[in-house]
This record gives sequence, structure tokens and C-alpha cells, in this order.
Amino acid sequence: MATTVLAFIPQVDRTMKEIARVNRASGRAKAIQLDLTMRVADRTPIASAELISHPSGLARLEIRGYRGRVDRYLLSGAELIAAKDGRPFERPQPMLQPFFLLQPSSETTLRAALETFGVQTQWIGLAPCGEQDCFVIGDPRLAAPLPEPVVPMTSEEADVLDDPLENPSDEADANSDGSSAILLEDGVYNPVGRGDELSGPILALPEDGLIARLWVDTQELQVRRIDRASGVFVVFGPIVSFEKLKLPAWFEIHDPGAPTVRFEVDRAVAVNAPPKAFSRKWLLGPIDPSDPGPASLSEPGFARDGPFRSQP
Repeated sequence: MATTVLAFIPQVDRTMKEIARVNRASGRAKAIQLDLTMRVADRTPIASAELISHPSGLARLEIRGYRGRVDRYLLSGAELIAAKDGRPFERPQPMLQPFFLLQPSSETTLRAALETFGVQTQWIGLAPCGEQDCFVIGDPRLAAPLPEPVVPMTSEEADVLDDPLENPSDEADANSDGSSAILLEDGVYNPVGRGDELSGPILALPEDGLIARLWVDTQELQVRRIDRASGVFVVFGPIVSFEKLKLPAWFEIHDPGAPTVRFEVDRAVAVNAPPKAFSRKWLLGPIDPSDPGPASLSEPGFARDGPFRSQP
């Protein structure tokens, strides 16, 4: 016998305020340096890397391949530029994603950062993400209340990498009328509807259905996934401790039609990274092939703009 699915969906402002609190408590509301190991698909590691991410919306990544190639990426808000061995890329691969969306320390700064990437922060909904449930910010098709019946999806059917709006199931967890109940903050039950059945202003969606979204788990309010309007999305692994920092143990970049790129976090520290650390001068600076890896930024003063380790 099918059962009714109940979930409590808080107001989006309240949720973002709590996400910012979690960011502060996790020690991420400052510039951080991550030493990474890079894999492509299920292959052995092909490169090492260093990511510097600032909560203001600046980030830089150096990937140093084991054959000597050095790629650098620079992200300022939504603008991504890159260079290979000091020469600019025309079309950078999406290797540097907005890790800094895990770092804002207030609702205001989080909202501003999300809106920079096209996330519609007035919407919040619920969807399965692996073995957990996630609040999804930015997708009106998942928001409650909506006017039409749900096409249900069980947690077994919905992996963290699956989009709940693609290939919807027509099996369990439904009411007799095919709807799934959502318990709103005011105590009213409302059905969740499908995006193609929406009406009114919600219909202002791209034809391909790809929109920017932020996923956070309902238990710890840690970021689990970031969707980009380009179709690229990033999935974050379980949270682990690096002394005072709590960060995902790994993250994966999924680009449609390309192999999955996985970065495993080997070390993480807070750093002193002024704006000049994220300059084009660093991006296009000379590469020292004898340098085994990037200089640490963990000491005050930011001694030099060390190269990042790159993909071959």
C-alpha cells in the first residue's frame, strides 16, 4: 500500500540564514587553500592541484600534470578565464567551479553570490539526493505549493547525481490521486507539481529546462550539489574535518558529454589571500617546470603567487 510522503519545507530566507550559520561554524567563511588529487572517470590520479577560494567570489586553481603541463584557472564571480603553460585558453574547461558558494557568512552575501550565478533565490523545494533529502534553492518546478499533482520518486530511484525532474517515476510513494503531500511551514498540505504543468509567471524557464540551483541536505544544511545553467553540475562528498575546517572529502564536476572529473581533498588550511592573488598577472605568469608544486599560502603575508598543479 502506497504511503504519503511528508516533508517540512522552511521559508527560503530562513534556510539561507541557517546555511550561512553552518558555513561560519564549519570555518569556511574565510579564504581557504585546498590541496587536491585529480582523477578523470575511474582512472588512476593524473594530476595534483591547488585551489584557493575566497568567500567574496574569487577563486583560482592550478593543476599540475605529472608530465609537466600546468593549467591555471581564475574565477571572479561568474567569469572564468584560464591559461595553459602561461598561454590563454579560448574556451576554458569547467574545471574551476564556484566552491565559494560554500563560504558566505550571512544570508545577504549568500543570496548575492547565488544570484550572480543565476539562482532564483525566491524558490525553495525538496528532492532526494542519494540516501538523503535536500532542500533545492532556485527551481520553481520543485517549489511548494504548486498547482498540479506530483510524479513521485523514491529515494532508491533518485541518486544524488539524478535530476528529480528527469525520467520521473510513476510508481510508489504516491497518494491514490497520484500526488505527494508536502507539509508547509503554515501546516497546510500541498501537492508538488511537474514543471511542464505549471502556469503563470513560473513558466519563465529556459526551453531546455537547465537552470542554476543549490542543493543542501535537510539534516546538516551542508551544500551537496551546485547546478549551473550550462548543464554542468558539481557534487560534493561527505563532510570531513581538517583540524578547524569542515569540508567535503571530495567533489566531482559533471559536464554533459565529458568524463567526470573528481578532485579529492588531501589537505585544507585557512590562508591569507589578498585580491592581487587572483590577478591575470598570476594567471599568465611564467611557469617554473622544476617547481614540484604550489607555494603554501597558510603563512601570513602571502609570500608569492605559487603555481598550481595541472592536468596533463
